[in-house]
Amino acid sequence: MDSAVPAVVVAQRDGALVSQNTPARRLMGAGLAKPCWAVVGGLEEAEGLPCQHGCVNRLLALGLENTQRVDVQLDGRDHRLTCIPVEDLVVCVLNRTAVNDPEKWQRLTAREQTVLSLLALGDETPAVAKKLKISESTVRTHVEKMRSKLGVGTRAALVALGFRLGYLK
Repeated sequence: MDSAVPAVVVAQRDGALVSQNTPARRLMGAGLAKPCWAVVGGLEEAEGLPCQHGCVNRLLALGLENTQRVDVQLDGRDHRLTCIPVEDLVVCVLNRTAVNDPEKWQRLTAREQTVLSLLALGDETPAVAKKLKISESTVRTHVEKMRSKLGVGTRAALVALGFRLGYLK
């Protein structure tokens, strides 16, 4: 597995995968519409995976405060599986444990980090705007700039990468 690009899968409440990036497909095989616990948990060479039937629904029931992080062995190397409940989806990121500092182009401003933290708590645009005393348009601009800097297409992916890069704890 390439340590620079993590394997990312997104599962809906029933556990079915709705998205899978290229590194995840290479590592786990095509998994769309299959249960997350079968695809991620099916990594035969992995040790320590917590994947089991119904784990996605249980994690969603616990909420964002209960993001699951588990250290696993894959091909004899240390990796971390982070599963993050975001709205009605769970984003799972499998990457090498040694996390590098963000590249210069991935660095977020202090305000962007604050917006990202509020998104990770589940706040929507109006709530973020109210808490920060800025317009909703400004919040959307911050989100779009972060999505562009980090090269992701959704807010869920933005939050997941925020955890991986150390912007979120």
